[in-house]
Amino acid sequence: MDQEREIWLGRGQEKFGPYAESVIRQWLIEGKVKLSMLAWVDGMESWRPLHEVLGLAPESTPPPMPPGAFGSLAPSDASVLALPEPPNLHWFLVLLLCIPTLGLMGVIWPFVQASWIKKIDPSSKATNWLIASMLLTVGVWVFAIVGQFADAGDGLPPISLIGFQGLVGLAQWACLIVAFFSMADSMRRVLTPLGLVPEIGGVTLFFFTTFYLQGQMSWVARWRATGRVDPPAPKAVFWVLWCVPVGVVLVVLLALMAALGHG
Repeated sequence: MDQEREIWLGRGQEKFGPYAESVIRQWLIEGKVKLSMLAWVDGMESWRPLHEVLGLAPESTPPPMPPGAFGSLAPSDASVLALPEPPNLHWFLVLLLCIPTLGLMGVIWPFVQASWIKKIDPSSKATNWLIASMLLTVGVWVFAIVGQFADAGDGLPPISLIGFQGLVGLAQWACLIVAFFSMADSMRRVLTPLGLVPEIGGVTLFFFTTFYLQGQMSWVARWRATGRVDPPAPKAVFWVLWCVPVGVVLVVLLALMAALGHG
């Protein structure tokens, strides 16, 4: 029995896949991909239109695009219109709301994001990972409270208790990171067949979690409403904001070292 071909799909400078040929043919029936998309399979010298790779007749030539349509998509098929609207609160507003709520916004909002992911990907386990992270957070606080009453003889809690607290804290952070990477993976798998390829950087997601993912979701919300993909989802701005406090700390440290050196 011949092995089914694995086909890569391309749009602009982006590529995604590979997908089984039967899956792509089903997407064609559902209108999720177009025969004019570029495709490539192992052994081909260059990318070719999907209809050539599948041995199908090409689509009819569409009318010219109107001025200013470059960088736009047309989310008009039923699958795109049926896509639930993502959380569309600006990521910086989410960050600001963490201040008056004493961080509560930062706890609640990931569940809002995971709720939308569950709607577009019923198999998502992101909410479960977030719940596990919250329970482990409670565990960290329990160990901290117990440590206030435990005494190893020197006024400090036992080393073993501190070690367990550290392990629980590490597990809590791991569950949180897994939840966000799970949501990012769901977005890639669900949105790519619709013609939208989220470029979610793993390093940026690791450090900026809720806020970076919210920037991606707002980008998807704009595309869903208008069909526009430009400008892309924010990414560099997070590193710029991160560099500001780090730079301030470095300047202060250098100033202190210089003052001590002269003293």
